[in-house]
Amino acid sequence: MKLKIILTPFIICQSVFCWLSTTPAMAQSLTSRTTTANSYLVRGNAWAAKGEWERAIADYDLAIASDPNFDEGYYNRGLARLYLKDYKRACADFTRVLQLKPRDSQAHAERCGTQVLLGDLDDAIRDCDQALELDPRLARAWSHRGLARSLKGDYAGAIVDFDRAIKLDPRRAEFYSNRGATRLFMDDADGAIGDQNRALKIKPDIPEAYNVRGAARQFKGDLDGAVADYNQAIQLAPHFASAWANRGILWTAKGDLRRAEEDFTHAIELEPQLANAYAYRGLARLLQGRASDAQSDFDRYLSWDGNSKESLDRIITEAKRQFRERGKQ
Repeated sequence: MKLKIILTPFIICQSVFCWLSTTPAMAQSLTSRTTTANSYLVRGNAWAAKGEWERAIADYDLAIASDPNFDEGYYNRGLARLYLKDYKRACADFTRVLQLKPRDSQAHAERCGTQVLLGDLDDAIRDCDQALELDPRLARAWSHRGLARSLKGDYAGAIVDFDRAIKLDPRRAEFYSNRGATRLFMDDADGAIGDQNRALKIKPDIPEAYNVRGAARQFKGDLDGAVADYNQAIQLAPHFASAWANRGILWTAKGDLRRAEEDFTHAIELEPQLANAYAYRGLARLLQGRASDAQSDFDRYLSWDGNSKESLDRIITEAKRQFRERGKQ
């Protein structure tokens, strides 16, 4: 089945929070405002270590209120907002860090990753370029730039960046998973599967790796292996909309249109902005003879920028052809 696969979003690497420690001599040189800010930072970090992001942000707010030039407070608040998917405000925090410390390579790398998530790919690449000029051994910056390049269609450049990230830090499962997703964009299903296997050997509970490996197996025609991977991705992350959508495409390939429609509907409920899910649910409905319901989904798909009638027609034509061929088997 060669229907276009709805791939998982790339994985933005988890970052390290600033942990301040002061010797008595250092503490004497701190202003009272900075000392107070440092205390709130430490407490915020304790909340962050427990995954209590809102409480962590509240303490980082207090740290910044105590000392408006406290760059560590902005940096850690940006990371916490990143975990909460509050990308615009995270980006603003990293920008504030760079206003205070223009040569902070970590802040450039984090703003790069955040801009990838916001879709500001050119700005992301510029930030990672700056991060790597300041610190060529910052593996996360190589990986983030690889993400931006892959999303821009520069797959060869992305692979070079992921290779460099892996060479610098070979124990980061996310680097392999992201390189594998890029290889699948290049129709290198075997390479994609190999990278996901490496990622899962390092960290067996990555739903994105199962999702991409499922897509690669589906591309190769291994539908049973693909459904097993999608099921595992969904078990690990029940709210992972792309895995539900990919499994829906698989049910379409197997001719089980009812189950396909159910998975697409669930994906849409989880992520209403997942445009391709509307196209494929419309396709499942069309193949069931429900033209009116299908057209509503197609209209919704076409309402998003970048989606064309020509691409939708290609999806429908190819699916109908394969569905007819399946009926002849």
